[in-house]
Amino acid sequence: MSSQKECFFKIFSSFLILILIGIALNCARAKDSTYMELRNYVDTIRVIDTHEHQRWPVEFENQEYNFFTLLSHSYLKADLVSAGAPQLDKQLINQGQIEKLWEAQGPYLNFTRNTTYYSHFLRGFEVHYGFSDPYFTEDNVIALSNQIAENYKNRNAWYATAFQNAGFELMLVDQYWNVLNMDLDEKYFALVMNVNPFLYGIVQSHEPFKQEGTGRGTIMELSEEEGISLMTLDDYLSYADKIFKRFLEHDTVCLKNSAAYSRTLYYEDIPLDKAKSLYDLPIAKRSQADNKMLMDFMFHWLIKKSIEYDLPVQIHTGYLAGNGNTLENSYPLRLNNLFLKYPKAKFILFHGGYPWTGEYAAMGKMFPNVYLDIVWLPQISREEAVSAFDEMLDTVPYNKFFWGGDCHFIEESTGSLEFGKDVVTQVLAARIKRGLMTQDTALDILNKIFRENAVRVFKLEERLQRSF
Repeated sequence: MSSQKECFFKIFSSFLILILIGIALNCARAKDSTYMELRNYVDTIRVIDTHEHQRWPVEFENQEYNFFTLLSHSYLKADLVSAGAPQLDKQLINQGQIEKLWEAQGPYLNFTRNTTYYSHFLRGFEVHYGFSDPYFTEDNVIALSNQIAENYKNRNAWYATAFQNAGFELMLVDQYWNVLNMDLDEKYFALVMNVNPFLYGIVQSHEPFKQEGTGRGTIMELSEEEGISLMTLDDYLSYADKIFKRFLEHDTVCLKNSAAYSRTLYYEDIPLDKAKSLYDLPIAKRSQADNKMLMDFMFHWLIKKSIEYDLPVQIHTGYLAGNGNTLENSYPLRLNNLFLKYPKAKFILFHGGYPWTGEYAAMGKMFPNVYLDIVWLPQISREEAVSAFDEMLDTVPYNKFFWGGDCHFIEESTGSLEFGKDVVTQVLAARIKRGLMTQDTALDILNKIFRENAVRVFKLEERLQRSF
């Protein structure tokens, strides 16, 4: 009798386990179904990409195109350096010496197979090149290099095809490598005015700037090129105002501050008289603290200009690209005084403030004039982006979110877009499953993040109606 009971309980237990497995599988299928419905929907949106560094053909004349050309301008390059790889040899890249490059870089590339930089870089090749291997190898990198070279024989045509296939409609471009260039292909790009030339120009003061090979990198250098003397702070501000208006004439849509790469995000409110006295000092007699105060004064001046012309101000916060820097400079809470002082300005904080994602979200929740752009966060860490965006949805109204790619070539921008879509869709699908959100709301959030918020805040309606 005892053995019969034991047999019954074993059968019953097995049956119960099968039922539970079935329920779990059905839940998983429901989740997958919800995710796929949202994911398929977001692919229909013509994306407004709020931050890119896309280059145009004239900037790469006499440049050979292969896998390592794109790698050398990617975020993945920083992970290679972190892994201990030797410097990428530009001469070998331009000679197309793929085997030699793989011999030097391949082992370190393999060590980065776990990073999001690696997987999002690979994802762009999946979309545009039909790449299906799980990892890069010497053989498939050689094959990819041949495809890349073929595509870039007519870069204009390739860009048009890739731009369309990826689902972009417009990219906002910050040309930090050529900051005072105002010429862009308006079919694809809208101009962003990087404010660094204004900030670093003011600390060069009225003395002749002799550094060789810099070109038009600051307002002071541009003034010397144009034969204009800026002896007083009034001269400098008058000339800066003229340059500002030149950007407006080229339909600039916002300002961008990326100075956290070299200084703190805390900008004190420096009185005009104090700034004038500092400007008048010879450069050699100014301290670092003096120069900081001049830059602080100038950024406040620029914020006031942004209010006058209703231009949003994008600000780099959090993680700093490349290898080696002072991360503390980019702590988002250092901007708190600006949000309080300028309630009429529109501040857009970048990159999830990673690793300070909670503080970043709090700024967006607390201030009506603070917006959040998850640009680059899904590439830095996909899993952190999922967690951080989930927290942002708990705290911040969704009419304040944007997405950007932050890349140099269309292949990596596409991988970035794919990861951005994955992250946002995963979070929304999980919320629907948990009963925290309806599907209609999730679809509206997708529209807002990847298109509508940018159209509204950057005032792009007229721009998108133009034919090119």
